Amino acid sequence: MSDPRVINFACFVAGAAACLLVSDALNKKTGRNDGASAEGKDLSLFYGDEKELTTITDSRKFLPSDVYGELVRKCVVCCVDIVVVRRDKETGKKQCVLVERASEPAKGVWWWPGGRLLKGETFFDAAKRKTQQETGLKSITPIQVLGVWNTFFPASAWDSQEEKGTQTVNAIVLVELGGDDNDIVLDAQSERWRWIGLDPEEAKANSEDRYVIEALERLDTWNPSYKN
Repeated sequence: MSDPRVINFACFVAGAAACLLVSDALNKKTGRNDGASAEGKDLSLFYGDEKELTTITDSRKFLPSDVYGELVRKCVVCCVDIVVVRRDKETGKKQCVLVERASEPAKGVWWWPGGRLLKGETFFDAAKRKTQQETGLKSITPIQVLGVWNTFFPASAWDSQEEKGTQTVNAIVLVELGGDDNDIVLDAQSERWRWIGLDPEEAKANSEDRYVIEALERLDTWNPSYKN
């Protein structure tokens, strides 16, 4: 007679294998893996007319400095940062661009291009706008939202004697650069730019900022072969 313990263990292994297969199938079907959204989805939900809800007025684009300063000091600011990916013509490998921040928060840190999400803007639309504003690159295609980070800084460009620092919630969007659009023109938010590989281990070895490393790790978890 078969040992019940063997039968139970075999059933457990079979069940676990079935769960893994289902999970893998769902990941392939939805494109989701470790927090990344499905490809082509930017997690926007519209409870009303989409066109009306995404109309952005000038008053939303250009806040008075005193209003924006108060917002930074007293509220959490929602931002979109961007992993802009190209394939290097010489090496054939994929790269992403980092910019050196010119002002607080994180002044002097090599970071992702990005900035404030405007009211009425989707993550993908913000990624397109901020990529063009901060790097001059226009031929981009948003791929997915890699994840959301909550960042805390001891200083901002809007500090007062009484209140300092800022907190931002950042959605990181993966975008791909198309054609020969490789000429970067920085705005006043950044000092310099450079391209790096997508391998998170390489980023660690080069002492990149932990925000950069974590985003590359999320990208690598979503698709380990993407960096090739």
